[in-house]
Amino acid sequence: MQHTLSPFIALFASFGLLLTGGGLLTTLVGVRMSEEAFATEIIGIVTACYSVGFVVATRVCAGIIARVGHIRSFAAFAALAAMSTLVYPLLINPWLWAGMRLAYGFSLAGLFMVTESWLNDRTPADRRGQVLGVYSIIAYVALGGGQFLLLTGRAGGFELFSLAAILIAAAVVPVTLTRIASPELPVIERIRLRELLAASPLGLVGSALAGVVNGAFLGLAPVFARDSGFTDTGISLLMGLGILGGFVLQWPIGHLSDRFNRRDVMMGVSLAMAASSLAIIYASGRSDLAVIALAVLWGGFAFTIYPIAVSLTNDFLSANQVLSASAALLLVHGVGMIAGPLIASQLMALVGPVGLFWTLAGAGLVLGGFAWLRQRVGPPIPVGEPATYRVVPREGVYAGGLDPRYEEVQLEFDFEGSDDMTPEPEVEP
Repeated sequence: MQHTLSPFIALFASFGLLLTGGGLLTTLVGVRMSEEAFATEIIGIVTACYSVGFVVATRVCAGIIARVGHIRSFAAFAALAAMSTLVYPLLINPWLWAGMRLAYGFSLAGLFMVTESWLNDRTPADRRGQVLGVYSIIAYVALGGGQFLLLTGRAGGFELFSLAAILIAAAVVPVTLTRIASPELPVIERIRLRELLAASPLGLVGSALAGVVNGAFLGLAPVFARDSGFTDTGISLLMGLGILGGFVLQWPIGHLSDRFNRRDVMMGVSLAMAASSLAIIYASGRSDLAVIALAVLWGGFAFTIYPIAVSLTNDFLSANQVLSASAALLLVHGVGMIAGPLIASQLMALVGPVGLFWTLAGAGLVLGGFAWLRQRVGPPIPVGEPATYRVVPREGVYAGGLDPRYEEVQLEFDFEGSDDMTPEPEVEP
């Protein structure tokens, strides 16, 4: 295990710093918009711009990385993310903030592409599961832990924005000091959405609705909490424990999806997420502690929907289609993340903060009903070795390549320590 992970220590350190700062920033922006009394509909637009930038980047950043290399690209994208973070407190303007969220989403997608393509290229096929597991742990812990940094300052000041920018900028240091040669960007053979729809309608719809759920919660839950009277401590607990709850339940739910019919598991998880959303609506205004406790359960169900959808889709695909399918599902997921805040913000404007969880409950009911329908009328899942459930970061661009079924020829480290395969350090002109 140590030999497997040691070449990636610098990369993992940079990734952890990046998502810690990003976790703080996402919640901070939501809280600050609520404090500045932005209209709820405007908050939804600003929140959705992050996902617009992310989706655009998945189509154009590969060319940037191919031209200038991984290390320079990482530095450039991190610089853009840090600069956009520092702009917020300079001018309180929702349209400027929308542009900054778009820029941040674009840069974060580029950083994901650099990190994941690096891991894909350098990880041997028989150790991809270990590396993907550690990568996912870092993603969830950093994103969840970043929420608690909200308690170190005032949302109404500039200090927390500066702290987020410092963490994002600090992510450049480990990567730029590494002696590891950067890899070639993996080439993804595009797969048409109609092919995925024909192969697994539930997988495609599940990816889209998971985007709706994740985008709405991560962008608007801080607004829900602030408008519901939560303190900064309560907001941090709601967001941090909700995300970490998703991390904790990944393995037991993943184990169930590998042992039993994945459509039934998708139906159960979706309906459980809807039920916990309704329970939060009932508890809202009665007990903040109950809302936080229910958010842990909610996160445990909600953040497993996307990995189940990916696994279900892969059940119907061959191994050489895994990476292209992951990219297509990510695109659908990103479109859902754009739609989620826009829909939820409209409902919040109509019925108040709990409109967020009415939206989430509705998405869970729709997905659970569709899973029930596919179980009744859809073809059986192919007999044979099923696609193993993998815990993946919710926004991973190339993480599908770390699936052990993806066995393209790679440039690999010699993890046993022989001298003839030691990579040359990258030489920067």
